[in-house]
Amino acid sequence: MHCGLLEEPDMDSTESWIERCLNESENKRYSSHTSLGNVSNDENEEKENNRASKPHSTPATLQWLEENYEIAEGVCIPRSALYMHYLDFCEKNDTQPVNAASFGKIIRQQFPQLTTRRLGTRGQSKYHYYGIAVKESSQYYDVMYSKKGAAWVSETGKKEVSKQTVAYSPRSKLGTLLPEFPNVKDLNLPASLPEEKVSTFIMMYRTHCQRILDTVIRANFDEVQSFLLHFWQGMPPHMLPVLGSSTVVNIVGVCDSILYKAISGVLMPTVLQALPDSLTQVIRKFAKQLDEWLKVALHDLPENLRNIKFELSRRFSQILRRQTSLNHLCQASRTVIHSADITFQMLEDWRNVDLNSITKQTLYTMEDSRDEHRKLIIQLYQEFDHLLEDQSPIESYIEWLDTMVDRCVVKVAAKRQGSLKKVAQQFLLMWSCFGTRVIRDMTLHSAPSFGSFHLIHLMFDDYVLYLLESLHCQERANELMRAMKGEGSTAEVREEIVLTEATPPTPSPVPSFSPAKSATSVEVPPPSSPVSHPSPEYTGLSTTGAMQSYTWSLTYTVTTAAGSPAENSQQLPCMRSTHVPPSSVTHRIPVYPHREEHGGRPPSSSFPRR
Repeated sequence: MHCGLLEEPDMDSTESWIERCLNESENKRYSSHTSLGNVSNDENEEKENNRASKPHSTPATLQWLEENYEIAEGVCIPRSALYMHYLDFCEKNDTQPVNAASFGKIIRQQFPQLTTRRLGTRGQSKYHYYGIAVKESSQYYDVMYSKKGAAWVSETGKKEVSKQTVAYSPRSKLGTLLPEFPNVKDLNLPASLPEEKVSTFIMMYRTHCQRILDTVIRANFDEVQSFLLHFWQGMPPHMLPVLGSSTVVNIVGVCDSILYKAISGVLMPTVLQALPDSLTQVIRKFAKQLDEWLKVALHDLPENLRNIKFELSRRFSQILRRQTSLNHLCQASRTVIHSADITFQMLEDWRNVDLNSITKQTLYTMEDSRDEHRKLIIQLYQEFDHLLEDQSPIESYIEWLDTMVDRCVVKVAAKRQGSLKKVAQQFLLMWSCFGTRVIRDMTLHSAPSFGSFHLIHLMFDDYVLYLLESLHCQERANELMRAMKGEGSTAEVREEIVLTEATPPTPSPVPSFSPAKSATSVEVPPPSSPVSHPSPEYTGLSTTGAMQSYTWSLTYTVTTAAGSPAENSQQLPCMRSTHVPPSSVTHRIPVYPHREEHGGRPPSSSFPRR
């Protein structure tokens, strides 16, 4: 969109022109030599002029800055974090926010002595405001961005800029594209299922899912309801018969798994990253409403399609709720863990617990306890002791939990196909019992750091549950992938949904399992048989001793043995008829009465434009 040139621009109109150009794109910079063109759409120009002329309430912003921030030598706050606080303030006060550049000028009006520094490791550096801190009375208070945090750093010298908590906004992920969806050429379709219709459906469904992802990134969660309704109730009549096919249902399940993983990664890339309260509230509301929206959108559609949509959406909603609660606990735990006095007292109380008695009680509750279990408990006790003794940051505790789940669940379950649930239940029983007995022992002995241990215990429990839930979702996605491929045996053709590796070693919402540097692998034997035979599904499973981190992206890897094509794999029998029962078509009431007038083609509103 070009900006119109006024013959005699005054100061106000010039500022309005600058505002329009800055808001037009976050990725473009305009110099003073930018050529101007005529506006082709008067209506759009009028809309932009109205937006630019809307008052930004600069006095209110200055007052807000004075109430929430203060000058503090040695404290730096990421520019993006402060701007997210500002967006949260504007949303709560129903005012139009200015862009980041204009907001920087407003900050310098309030704090003229403020400077800007680019901090961080090479390739990951970010701009920070240096010399400003969040007041303790502010709702945005974070010890790492406060005077207390600066004082603690000056005494211990252990703070690293790269490990600061940055307030996050999904808007920073604008333009994110979904990973590739399944290709119809790789599927083993029944003879009664036309390949052309399946290919068309996958293309339509990918467009629909991308629309939902874009809407979530913009935090317009209410629009998701209309997108769901428009797509499913606006489905063209000639596409309805294929929706009951088990192959198409499995395709929907795989695609939904990809979409939900993408949304989860966009909303909360890591549980350690601070989120504005307003974003946390809308995420919880979205998780609560999604199931109701799907019930309306999927009305009168095949039952097997409805079942898979409901199953995956409820798992996704549960993970979102777990992430938001865990994020809150992590921010509270960070303050405790970063206090040298508190961790010293915790270490003293930790070493006073009766480890021998607690271990015996824990093993007594297990169905098939062995000496390996006792050694594992003692090892985990010692590893946690080292973390407290070294006054490690919260990132080290998260990495330790990742490692623990990898050793005790992932590697053990990899030896026997389909044993993940059993192994996870056994480990969770041991973990919960041990933690409960430790808290009980500290309560009986009135440990001074009982409150801190209780908080850390809650955070650890939630994070372990979050990792196990993520593992179950991953396993379910892999099952759907194999069913979609029609695989009768994993010995010839193996396809897995794997997580794409990323270089930054920061914890992510997807569990990054890795053995700890100072820990040896101690496995929890499966509950059934002492001798377990590795399944072909897990043949070639690789684990490394280096810390790895993963993004939300889901990719597909097809491996064929001896060059045999995927088409030769065993065909999956349909769970339902390939055609929708006549009653479901006859009594279907379309949302769009004019759909039949266009020869059965879906209306343009079925796929809203961006």
